[in-house]
Amino acid sequence: MSGYPSAQYTAPGVNKSFSTEGVPLDSLTSNGSTSGPSPYLLQSTNGTYVDKDKPSDLNLDSSMGRLRGYVTKLQDDINVYLTERIKETGNDALDQESVLEQDVEEDSGEDQDIESTNSN
Repeated sequence: MSGYPSAQYTAPGVNKSFSTEGVPLDSLTSNGSTSGPSPYLLQSTNGTYVDKDKPSDLNLDSSMGRLRGYVTKLQDDINVYLTERIKETGNDALDQESVLEQDVEEDSGEDQDIESTNSN
């Protein structure tokens, strides 16, 4: 096992590994390509949206700064992969039947006291 952040995605028939080993330091950023305001938000505000949650600049001179950059890279890689997977399959991996079953279960418990349904 390397000292670099990595992740494993597993689904029926799919096994995908993500690693940041070998990623050059100068390509790291704290402002990932899949984070920040969505294109919809930017369009609906005519480009005037100000991202108040924008991350601060990355400090590559510290181990925590480098880790932050690697984790942002890993998050971007995973987000891009899963977005492409959704586009390929035409859904979000939830089949319509399971969504309908969940809705029926939620609807049947509307009159229950919230505390009585909490298992904690």
